[in-house]
Amino acid sequence: MSQYVIIKGGKKLKGTVKPVPNKNSILPALCACLLTDKEITYKGVPQSTDVLKMLEMLKLLGADVNDSDFNKIKISCKRIRSCRVDKDLGCLIRASIMFAGPLLARFGIAEIPVPGGCVLGKRSIAAHIDSFTKAGIKTEFIDGGKNRNNDDTGYVRFTTPEKIQKKYKIWQFEASVTATENLLMYAAGTDSKFEITEAASEPHVIELTKMLMNMGAHINGIGSNKIEVKGKGTKKIRSCTFEPQPDPVDIGGLMVAAAVTKGKIRIKGANIPEIVDGIIGCFEKFNLKIDRAGKDLVVDGDIDLFIDPKTTGFPLAADDLPKMAPRPWPGFPVDLLPVLITLACKTKGKLLVHNWMYETGLEFVKDLNQIGANISMLDSQKVIVNGPVAFKGGQITPEAIIQACKSVFLAALADDVETTITGVDILKRRYPDIIENYKKLGANIKGPFEIGQ
Repeated sequence: MSQYVIIKGGKKLKGTVKPVPNKNSILPALCACLLTDKEITYKGVPQSTDVLKMLEMLKLLGADVNDSDFNKIKISCKRIRSCRVDKDLGCLIRASIMFAGPLLARFGIAEIPVPGGCVLGKRSIAAHIDSFTKAGIKTEFIDGGKNRNNDDTGYVRFTTPEKIQKKYKIWQFEASVTATENLLMYAAGTDSKFEITEAASEPHVIELTKMLMNMGAHINGIGSNKIEVKGKGTKKIRSCTFEPQPDPVDIGGLMVAAAVTKGKIRIKGANIPEIVDGIIGCFEKFNLKIDRAGKDLVVDGDIDLFIDPKTTGFPLAADDLPKMAPRPWPGFPVDLLPVLITLACKTKGKLLVHNWMYETGLEFVKDLNQIGANISMLDSQKVIVNGPVAFKGGQITPEAIIQACKSVFLAALADDVETTITGVDILKRRYPDIIENYKKLGANIKGPFEIGQ
């Protein structure tokens, strides 16, 4: 059931907060346990709804999951009895597609419901099919029957070739994060050597790669766009312990929260240069000051935000019009683009934002405009943000996209107005404790309430 909150903004957020562990690290890592019949231990697992769904899918596949303590989950896949992922859960989140790689390595076949998740452009599984096909894997779409909502559920069935080659050279058509992770897990569970070009290199890909190495795979080129994997074979894959790093997207959101509320927030354990330096460099172009304090980051938002076209370092789309676009890692993460737009709304100056990665990735700006933003939409992928504005509050139901809802959530905190946001439950897919954490920083938030309360 959908939930709503009532936010009275204008409070300077102050205090210390620990960012959530990276959901995008833990989800593929949970899939990797299928590669072995040895027990895998996961530390510091966030209780996000996506994680809970992945654990339930593992249980339905036959895994023994001890999740009584989320600080130390233990999973054994010794008694896995199925290579078909549950259709009711699998079609809800896109991460379910990553069960394919390890199931293929273990059983030679994987049947995955055509996955759902946030609707951002035409997010098909084409990248997975492209990479698997180059590894000789056959793909076919089959009827999955009805799910619990009585909707027709399609399955995609992947099947390994009768004879697996000793070496594969795979040049991916795009640097897809989940397709790279899927291929890495499959490769690690084979006895073959894989050379993957145009591999994704995001922090969560690196974390999975290190986990696979701890499980016995030999991997070169970690963090680059060309990775070589010498598989171990599932019978030789060993046990390991995995602990995710902090979520860089949550860290970036907390930086924006301090800036738009003119507060001061210490983000514990966030001073990890390899995941935050690019984000810090971008936000400093808005005149935001971020200090490194040992292992922590301290963001003091009590400062004038502005973009100077002549000195800021943003490229220009026209005279006095800086432009910004997300890029694959180590470029600015596309998941942080919505909260960057909220930051730009409170910043003196103009900024052209181009989200070339998703066809409908900027549709949510109409929600910000509804509560007082001044954003001109040039087309579905380009907008010009004019700032600063004072948000006016009101009642709003944001796009059913995690980061789109996050952008409205942060905007609602900025000014001394009241905003009712419906659909905030989607935030729990990535940030299970977001409401409680922001309340501890001083945010005036009532709820969450169930619709009808």
